[in-house]
Amino acid sequence: MALALKQKKIPSWKIEEVKELEELIKNSKTVLIANLEGFPADKLHEIRKKLRGKAVIKVTKNSLFEIAAKNAGIDIEKIKGYLTGPNAFIFTNDNPFAMNMFFENYKLRRYAMPGDKAEEDVIIPAGDTGMTAGPILSVFGKLKVQTRVQDGKVHVVKDTLVAKKGDPIPVEALPILQKLGIMPTFVKLKIKIAYHEGLVIPEENLKLDLDAYRRNIEEAYRNAFTLAVEIAYPEAEILRFTITNAVRKAIMLASELGYITPETAQVVFARAVSKAYALASAISGKVDLGIQIPKAETKPQSQEKIEEKKEEKKEEEKKGPSEEEIGGGLASLFG
Repeated sequence: MALALKQKKIPSWKIEEVKELEELIKNSKTVLIANLEGFPADKLHEIRKKLRGKAVIKVTKNSLFEIAAKNAGIDIEKIKGYLTGPNAFIFTNDNPFAMNMFFENYKLRRYAMPGDKAEEDVIIPAGDTGMTAGPILSVFGKLKVQTRVQDGKVHVVKDTLVAKKGDPIPVEALPILQKLGIMPTFVKLKIKIAYHEGLVIPEENLKLDLDAYRRNIEEAYRNAFTLAVEIAYPEAEILRFTITNAVRKAIMLASELGYITPETAQVVFARAVSKAYALASAISGKVDLGIQIPKAETKPQSQEKIEEKKEEKKEEEKKGPSEEEIGGGLASLFG
């Protein structure tokens, strides 16, 4: 006897949910999966408001998202391992790295729970607490908070620190902090992965060190600038340094050869005087030259100035372009 098998009816809301998810996937360049474990539902609402117009956040069953992802053409094997536990699915056309940076920096306050450490100094402020005098006074006493009773209400005498930043928050303080509306801890939505146009990017690869990137770009620019000066790359900003460098080398060569021009005369004569003094000093013990020879460590003033300039030029060559020049160059690179 043949048995009629009844097909299990799928609830209409699930069918509609899968259709909506499929459309969101198809119309988004980036899909992020975020871990919702321990994340307060009211805080997710705050993030939705913040991202309105930039991203859509959906909380749904992993199984429904998996079906929608398959229907949308996603290779589900690439992301199946991340579909565990409670998740939020974020659909956007924004850059996945920029989105992850937003979630890294967007911290939301929450009430402290047992075992939490203070993420900032926890202070009970002076004033009326609104709490009725009674057993709560002993709790204030344990926390070493000075109080007085006025019209049946507990008043804190002065601002009192109950936990420093980084220290555990006393369990006794938790109900008081909640009644006073003090939220000393933060929570943020943690991204598991980003799926961007077929590429799966795990959470650890989504983090960007902007300072390191800036340093790398500055170093690359400095090295390129130095090379461009050396090869006399035909660019106005480069040639200004190249010509200065060429003039300096030409003057140094002219001083070595004794070639005199209005530009090299001072260097040539200063060098000749320096050599003359050195020779005179070497033979002064044997021959009376009838002149006063400067001490060995003393150099003619003109020669000192010239050598100072040479040292300054050498330092400039070692350092490369200045911070202002690097900044200007980077600005021109990025518009």
